[in-house]
Amino acid sequence: MRKNASLISVALGANMIRSFFDRRRQYFVDWWHAPITQKDRALGALVGGLGSFWIGVLGRILLGPLPVSLSTIGWWALGSVVVGVMLAIIFPKVTTCVCFPFSVFGGGSGTY
Repeated sequence: MRKNASLISVALGANMIRSFFDRRRQYFVDWWHAPITQKDRALGALVGGLGSFWIGVLGRILLGPLPVSLSTIGWWALGSVVVGVMLAIIFPKVTTCVCFPFSVFGGGSGTY
């Protein structure tokens, strides 16, 4: 009897997880196919700017010749933020999805 109860609870847990991911996937599909709103553009500009900042700065440091001056890194940061915001205004949903992992880079370190 106990074995059947544990199998039922495992199956119930698997179904709950599956239904959670199905709901999240459907929410994403609905959001992706919906018309672009001002909220999407604003969120895309924020995420695109932050994500592009990290992509530009770290990309310049890792791929460019070293040593590099702080002013050069600053110009790269400014240029990459401008490009990220412009791309986010034109393609807000794509930019949000691509740059989001970079936009939260380092956001939780040391905030205990």
